[in-house]
Amino acid sequence: MGKITTLQLLDPLKVFLEYDTLHEVFVAQCLQTGHLVTADDTETAKEMIIELLEEEVSRAFQQNDLSRLVAHPASMESRAKFELAALAKEPVVSTITVHGEIPQGLRLLIGQAEVATEIRIATGRVASAA
Repeated sequence: MGKITTLQLLDPLKVFLEYDTLHEVFVAQCLQTGHLVTADDTETAKEMIIELLEEEVSRAFQQNDLSRLVAHPASMESRAKFELAALAKEPVVSTITVHGEIPQGLRLLIGQAEVATEIRIATGRVASAA
């Protein structure tokens, strides 16, 4: 039996990225956690959401409280937009590593002190930003 190498409860994290015409910013939101960031361009939004999720998932692991990550998920509308965008174009895939001291009980369960999880970013309405 192999080791668990991903954070399977949240793997993959799904992020929907689109341009908000009302506020004139790019918005990236994680579907499972509800975390979101805004930026002036798509690359910055992607970098910011990846950094935020890496920090938040690591903190949840360190505090042995994964439930707080999924307490406020994104809306069903955002989930549907992600799925439609993912059908139209393959999502961009990144990997984050969960850092920090993982609680002993969880470390024994997964057999290692560090884990990684995948982030899939599907992009929606961004052409309208031009």
